This record gives sequence, C-alpha cells and structure tokens, in this order.
Amino acid sequence: MPTMPAPGFPVQPPPAGSRKTGRLIALLGGGAVAAVLLVVAAVVVVAGGGDEPDGPLAAGQCIDKRLDLDTRSTFMQRVPSALRVGCKSAQAKGRVLKILRSSEGASIGGFTFSTDGCPDETDGGARVRVASDDTRYWDVCVRNLNGPHPGDPGAGGGMIAAGDCISDSIAFNREVPCTSANWYGKIIARVADQSQCPVPRTMETAKISGTSARPVLCLGAGGKVLGPGDCIKDPTFGVNGPDKADCGTDDAVAKVTGRVRTQRDCPSGSDKYMEAKGAYLPILCLKQLKPTLREQLGGLGRV
Repeated sequence: MPTMPAPGFPVQPPPAGSRKTGRLIALLGGGAVAAVLLVVAAVVVVAGGGDEPDGPLAAGQCIDKRLDLDTRSTFMQRVPSALRVGCKSAQAKGRVLKILRSSEGASIGGFTFSTDGCPDETDGGARVRVASDDTRYWDVCVRNLNGPHPGDPGAGGGMIAAGDCISDSIAFNREVPCTSANWYGKIIARVADQSQCPVPRTMETAKISGTSARPVLCLGAGGKVLGPGDCIKDPTFGVNGPDKADCGTDDAVAKVTGRVRTQRDCPSGSDKYMEAKGAYLPILCLKQLKPTLREQLGGLGRV
C-alpha cells in the first residue's frame, strides 16, 4: 500500500521544470500567439473594409452635396452638380434614393430637370458624376444625410406630395412651407386622375403641368380652401371666388354648409349656393347670415 504522509507534513511541490509546468507555459504561449494573430487579422479586415465605392453610381451611395430649401423650386427643379463619395467620409452630405436616368455630357451645371418619379421623401435632385473628369452623369433623387429636410411634409421643398402646401398662385406649381402666411391649400393626396381623390375630404383639385404620372393634387379644407363650417366674405365684387371670413365678425355674410356636385345635393339648412363651373365640386352650399351688398343695392327704390 502507498505510504500516507504524516500529519503536519505537506506533500512536496513538484520540482521546478516539471512537464506539468512546461505544458502550462506552452498553453499560455499559444494563447498569446493566437491573440496577436487576431489583432493582426482585425487590422487587416479594417484596412481592407474601405468606404470608397467603385463601378457605376447606385442607389444607397452618397454624394458631396446637400439639398436645401429653394423658394423658387417647382416641378422642374434647378439642381446642383455633385460627385460621388464614400458615405463615411467627411464630404458625404446626401444619399441617392433613386436613379432617374443616365447620359453623357461635358457641361452639367446650371440646369433643371424633372424630379417626377422620385420618392415622396426626396429632398431634391442632383446630377452626379463618379469622378471629376468623368463625362457620364446620373440624374438622381437625393435625401440629405442630416436635417433639416426640405422634402418632409409641409417643409416647402423637395417633391410635391401629401402634407405639402401650395401658394395662392399655382401657375408654376409653387410649393410653400405650411407655416407661411400665404399658403392656399394643403395636399391630402397626389393622384393620376381626380376621380382617385379621397372622398369626402377633397374640396378642390390643382394640376401639375408637364408629363407627371400623378399630375392631380387633391386639396382638403384649410388655408384658403373653403370647407363646411367656414364663413365667406361678401362675394359681390369677388374676382377669384369667395374669400374666407371670421364667422364672428361683420365680414361674414354666409356659412358654408357643404361642397357638392349638384344643387340638389346641398344639405338641409342651405338657403343659398354659388357655382364654379368645371370645379371638382362645383356647388358651394351656403346658409346666409346677412344680405350681400348686391342684394342691398337691388332693393333700393322698392317700397
């Protein structure tokens, strides 16, 4: 039988340089080598994972220009020339959302092109080259990497879309911020044909000129667009139709009870109406509050 150590006498430690100690050192040495290899591999991966794109321009890549609010912007927008850059570079200002077309040309500055077909969140358009000496360019839809975003609903720039506002004069399809004092109507939908406008929220329509696939702007009540519950000023000398009035003032001569397609569709309580031929809803149903100037003048001389 093996001899047990006497009480109070510990077992002697293994002699220095034993195989067990050597194995432990070997394991530690192997771990250190592995760690060094991992660090080297990480350095190689980082060094090889550059952000500089190559090949043709593609959606998702970045450019060196941002698109700010242009108060003169219309359907045919003036756009900047830009260069493609890596999205992680300090020069990156905007991201390509969609490529509209590509062509060749030496001069690409100071121009306009239609942004029709761009996503609603587009901040604007740009004409982009992949290198400064390249003659090939791409017309693209761009979203700024950082705010503010002119393309946000109501901001006053980018694509004309639902949530945006248009000015009093829409001869040039002018979009204005919904915070401005002179906005005329707010867009609730942009569609191909006015028959697609939301019912019953659409009060009026406007149309974008050009070759847009969705030229019709459906306008809801608000701004200067009349809707049920609004009051109107005396229309006797009105040129472009009745103007809104504060219902609690002497300017109000009638209250709008509805906007419909035919007179017989006016709701009960309506005793007057106005008609705008060719309009989306041509009949403005009214409840008169007091006589108009025309009615007062028409009554002169009567007994």
